[in-house]
Amino acid sequence: MGRQVRTVLVVDDNRDAATTLAKLLERCGYLAAFEVTGTDALEAAALIKPDVVFIDLAMPDMSGYELAQKLKEQASDKQSKLVSLTGFPRGKGHGDDSIFNEYLLKPVDLKTLRRVIENDD
Repeated sequence: MGRQVRTVLVVDDNRDAATTLAKLLERCGYLAAFEVTGTDALEAAALIKPDVVFIDLAMPDMSGYELAQKLKEQASDKQSKLVSLTGFPRGKGHGDDSIFNEYLLKPVDLKTLRRVIENDD
């Protein structure tokens, strides 16, 4: 039996950054989607139930911290791995970094992204 394809959701208000990362992840064999607002990300996550969600911290409609908390509250059966993917140094995003499973500082290399997606911790 083959390996299960991981589903990834990228959330970043910078549309170019979001689409570029989603396309890169698709080329690596993942099912990837992107959203540019926290509100749209909540709807998308409810539909696709991603394995991993990469979340930018600074978005205009809600912070990445707010989105992560709402995703945790919304999850019924499967909890997504929540990964902060931001330009803020740790602790500078003005929220509780412990809500995330991983904290990554931009720019992130492909090897690190794959490790995060494939690791089931």
